[in-house]
Amino acid sequence: MKRLILITAALSALVAASAAVAHLKTGDVTQVSATLSAATAANVKTRTLTCDGQTIEITLGHYTGTATSTTTELNGPVDLFVKSTYNTTKKLGWVDGWLKVRASDRRTRASFTAINVDGKLDGWLRGSASHRGGLLFGSLAGSFSKTGGLTDGTLGTGTGANAAVIAKRISCNDEAKPTRPSVFLFVRGAVDSVSATAITVKPKDGSANQTCTVKSADQVTGIDANDQVEMSCVQVAGVWTLAKVRERH
Repeated sequence: MKRLILITAALSALVAASAAVAHLKTGDVTQVSATLSAATAANVKTRTLTCDGQTIEITLGHYTGTATSTTTELNGPVDLFVKSTYNTTKKLGWVDGWLKVRASDRRTRASFTAINVDGKLDGWLRGSASHRGGLLFGSLAGSFSKTGGLTDGTLGTGTGANAAVIAKRISCNDEAKPTRPSVFLFVRGAVDSVSATAITVKPKDGSANQTCTVKSADQVTGIDANDQVEMSCVQVAGVWTLAKVRERH
């Protein structure tokens, strides 16, 4: 038995024109806008709860895509990291997170909070947008789902209506509580091969190679063949599955 903690999320009196503003220390301000799409799921995990006859989905996700703007700081590849709490019974919830635009100076990043009304986001973000200390403020809107990420996203534009929700404490049970792994594998040695689906390491003591399934390509980012690593795996349904791998220097 777990408790869903009381959380009040309210977004009201957002900028009427849904404008985004980059605020510089000099006092200079410029109205900006961008369209966003972050629909490629890089790493998404969802936990489902049943609460007084209602279904709550809590999703942690990393999504990638593109931000398009005539403003240099808002134009380029985009990463979206979210924690979504969504009542599928009432089709209401909220999303907290932050986004990063990998523009030419790679300095644009902002945190945001948005209300989710039947898959439509209405929110506000704040962050930095320049190596000169510029601040970014603005509205955030678009469509969101745990599998599809953010689509039709807009920063500083759009016609999304303001919204507010109150989430009260209710009793919740895990619908599918994961089994804690009890069998582990630890290998220290050189990477024999690595891909988005599997990694094989040759143990330092010369024993047989060990292969583990990769759940997400993010787990092996920066790992290459012949790298000296320490690899930890757990057994899931009889299959060795990568838990962690780190390079040894």
